[in-house]
Amino acid sequence: MTPTGIAPGLCRPGRLDLGRPRRAMLLSAMLSLALPVSGLPVRAQVVEDGSDAGLAKAAIRTVLDLVAERFAALDPKVSALRRAEGGWICGSVNVKNREGLYLGERGFVVDPATRFFGRVPDGPELLNPRAAGFAEMERIREAYFRRCLD
Repeated sequence: MTPTGIAPGLCRPGRLDLGRPRRAMLLSAMLSLALPVSGLPVRAQVVEDGSDAGLAKAAIRTVLDLVAERFAALDPKVSALRRAEGGWICGSVNVKNREGLYLGERGFVVDPATRFFGRVPDGPELLNPRAAGFAEMERIREAYFRRCLD
């Protein structure tokens, strides 16, 4: 007991003093928000299935960087990497939805030379040819089908 009659760690009987933990949590939150904005590169961790074994390290790093730039907040998992014609790389990426559940793998194509990245659009995204971005989505779909499917 302290001279005020309140046990250490309690600000009044029955209430915890959360001042220090709150400050630590606030500082941690501020740092986590500041790091991605500070110019440090955001990167996907690794290729999940080891399919990167036969590819050049620089190309793999480019793929992981491009995936992380677009999907870092969605905890991306990269797999099924393979070389395609013209130095392009094909693969799959799985990301989480708002509920924290993985949506399922979707293919992507990367041209490491130009840092072009395209994730294959979902079927419903291609239903309306007048929708904004339709031509770009169709270009990505065609590139994936032409370069990545056997």
